[in-house]
Amino acid sequence: MSNDNRPMIAVVEFEITETTTMSEWLDEWEKRAEDAYDFEPETTAYEAAVHVEDETRVLVYERYERGLASLQTHMERPSHKVIGEAMGAGRMIKNRSLVNIAFDVPDYGWWSRPDVASPATLADHSFILLGMKFASPTHRAQFITMSAEHARYCADAEPDTLVYAGGIVADFPDSNPWAEGDLLFVMACTDAAAVEKHATDPNHVALGEKLRKEGVEITMAEPTQYRTTGRGFLWR
Repeated sequence: MSNDNRPMIAVVEFEITETTTMSEWLDEWEKRAEDAYDFEPETTAYEAAVHVEDETRVLVYERYERGLASLQTHMERPSHKVIGEAMGAGRMIKNRSLVNIAFDVPDYGWWSRPDVASPATLADHSFILLGMKFASPTHRAQFITMSAEHARYCADAEPDTLVYAGGIVADFPDSNPWAEGDLLFVMACTDAAAVEKHATDPNHVALGEKLRKEGVEITMAEPTQYRTTGRGFLWR
């Protein structure tokens, strides 16, 4: 995997310390986001989103055009060392509760809607991270094939769904909670109403029925919802 330069996402969730407010954390993190936007053209998304049920948890959503090569460039920036020194050693970060990378599922969904905004510095939008485990790689492949058509439908029918795509989780140091081979989906919507519209669409409901009929076994599906801060960018 060390030379894998396919497009990928990285997600990291942090729990901030009791002595740090979320506003203070975001002020410090935003400096790193600005540097990524200005000096890392292959970093195509870099956004912070706060957990909707726990204001001490913040997700950093990252997207890299050339996979691990782009991630390496990101980590070698001087600003990356600066933010590590500012936040590390218990100063602003209490715990890192989630870290995963996932390589794109080809030709599946969409990662941006440039007609809405470019760059997408969008605050108070719904952001959902959905992890899925399957009974076998064959079941996963069936799910991808069957749901890809639904994604094409959503692209036209749901203009308020701004991001709807996913990747296959890769092995990575300290990967948690999703393991190699799991699916990790990202959905960003303008608001909760758009999320509800997607979930209750008859075509979405019908997809679930089709999957069950075909015997596609999903052993775990766990969504987590966040709220974007607009401090970074969902896409360029």
